[in-house]
Amino acid sequence: MDAGPPAPERPQKFRRWLDDLARRYDDTETVYSVPSWGLSLMLHALLLLILALLIRAGNGTSEKKEIKGAIAIPAIGDLSSLVEADRAGDPFTKEQTDDQPSIGLETIEPIARFAQPEIPNLERFAPDLSGPNGDPKGGVKILNEASGAGTLRGGAQFPSLSADISAPFSGRQGLDRAQLVRREGGTVHSEKAVEEGLEWLVRHQAADGSWSLNFQDHCGADPCPAERTMESQTAATGLALLPLLGAGYIHNVKCRHQDSVRRGIEWLIHNQQPNGDLFTGPPGIAYMYSHAIGAMALCEAYGLSRDSNLKEPARHALEFIIESQNSQTGGWRYAPGQAGDTSVFGWQIFALRSGHLAGLTVPKSTLKGCSDWLNAAATDSKKVLYAYQPGHEVSPIMTAEALVARQLLGWPRNHPSLVKGAGRIAAHLESNKDRNIYYWYYATQLLHNMKNKDWEKWNPEVREGLIGAQVKDDSCANGSWDPFQPNQDRWGVVAGRLFQTSLSILTLEVYYRYLPLYRTSDTDGLEANAAPPEARKKPQAGRQP
Repeated sequence: MDAGPPAPERPQKFRRWLDDLARRYDDTETVYSVPSWGLSLMLHALLLLILALLIRAGNGTSEKKEIKGAIAIPAIGDLSSLVEADRAGDPFTKEQTDDQPSIGLETIEPIARFAQPEIPNLERFAPDLSGPNGDPKGGVKILNEASGAGTLRGGAQFPSLSADISAPFSGRQGLDRAQLVRREGGTVHSEKAVEEGLEWLVRHQAADGSWSLNFQDHCGADPCPAERTMESQTAATGLALLPLLGAGYIHNVKCRHQDSVRRGIEWLIHNQQPNGDLFTGPPGIAYMYSHAIGAMALCEAYGLSRDSNLKEPARHALEFIIESQNSQTGGWRYAPGQAGDTSVFGWQIFALRSGHLAGLTVPKSTLKGCSDWLNAAATDSKKVLYAYQPGHEVSPIMTAEALVARQLLGWPRNHPSLVKGAGRIAAHLESNKDRNIYYWYYATQLLHNMKNKDWEKWNPEVREGLIGAQVKDDSCANGSWDPFQPNQDRWGVVAGRLFQTSLSILTLEVYYRYLPLYRTSDTDGLEANAAPPEARKKPQAGRQP
C-alpha cells in the first residue's frame, strides 16, 4: 500500500489540488481570482469551525448539569435555597415574600407524593421508595384538596377547627410538607433525624405486625440493649404508627414504609373488640392510655388514606372513648367511667381531634365535658395553671397538656389565660433542664401553636437537643433515642426506648403533622358555643358520622 508522499511534499500537492478545484468552478472567476493560499486559509478556517462545533455538541450530551446553590448550616441549621423555587404551592399563607423554601420544589411524581420529599444536595439517608410485592392494597382514592375527600361534615365539631378543611393532614405530604418544614422552623437535619428514627421503628416490628415496648425479641439486627419496661402491645403499636403516619406514610400508596404501616393497622383492627376497645392486655394503668393511642392511629390512617375499610374501626374506637367519659366530671382515667386525671385526659382529646380531622363526628356534649374537666383541674380562678387531678398541686407537665387541650377546644391565641400560661411553661422549660420527653411533646405543640417569641427561643433548643441526643452509630440502636443517655429521661424506666423514640419523632414532626392551628382568624371558644350542662345527653352507641 502506498504510504503517500513524504511530509514536505504534502502541502505542495494540497495547493495544486486547490488550484485545480478552483479552475473547475471558474464561471464567475471569483474563486479563481483568489490566491491559492487564501483558499487554503478559508477552507482550514471552515474545517476548524466545524470541528469546534462537533466537539461542543459532543460535550453537551455528556456534560452533567449542576444545580448551583449552597447550604449554610450555622448552629441552628439555617438553610439557603438549593433549587429554583418560589412561594407557589403553599396553601396555608398569603404572605408575599421572595424568600425561597430551603427544601427543593422539584416536581414530585404522584407515586411518591405521600412519602419523604427529596432533599437536594444531601446524601440519601433512607432506602429508595419501595412497597410490598404486587399492587398497593386497596386502590382507594387518595385524600387531596382537589377531590375534597375528608371534608368535615355533620354533628358537633371542635369550634376552633374550620368546617371547610378539605385536606387536614395534607401538611404531611410532598411539597406541602417541604414548605412547612422550612416555614415552621424545621431543618434538613431534623428531617434526617425523623427518617432515621422511623427506620429504627420499622426494624423492630413483630412478625404479626404489632410493636412491643419490650421490643428486643423483634430486633432485626444486632442484639438490642436489655431494657424491660411496662407492656402494652396496643400502646406500642399506636406509638410506632403515629410517627410513620405523621411523616405521610400510608398503607395504600406505594411508599417506603407501606408494608409496615399496613401490617400495624391490620393488627389493631384484628384485635379490636366489638365495642370498639383496642386494648389487648389485662385492666391496669395502661388501659385507656393504650386505647387512645391506638384510636389516634386508626383515625389518622383513615384520614390520610380515605380507605373505606378503616372508617368503621376508627368510628368504633372513637365511640369507645365517648362512651368511657365520666358523665359527671367529663374526664377519663385508667378504666372507662373513672373520674379522670389530666394525663389520661390529654390522650383522649387528642384521639377525638384526630377523629374529627378524619371527618368523624364528635358530639358537642363530649366536648362540653372536656371543658368541664379542665375547669375543675385548673388551680386558679383565671384557669392559667393546672393539676394532675382537682385539688392537687400545680404541675407544669399537666399545665402544658391542659393548655393544648384549651387550644383545641377553641381558646383563641390571644386569650389572656392561654398567653400567660404558655409564658409560664416557656419560662419553666428554660429554667428546668431535666429530660422529660412527655413534657417536651406537649409543650412543643403548645408553643408552636402560639408562634410568639417563646416559640422562637424554644424551637431551636428542643430541635437541636433532640437531634444531638439521637443514637448515631453502627449498632441496632442507631436512629433511636436512649432513655438513659446522655441522661435519664423522667419516663425512661417505665416506658423505655420505643416510647422515647416515638415521642421524639413526633416532636420533630410538629412543623407539619397538623396544619397550623391558628391559620386565619381565631374563633370563639367552646365555652361560648357549647350547650348548657342540663342539655347534655349520654351519646348512644351506633351513631353514624
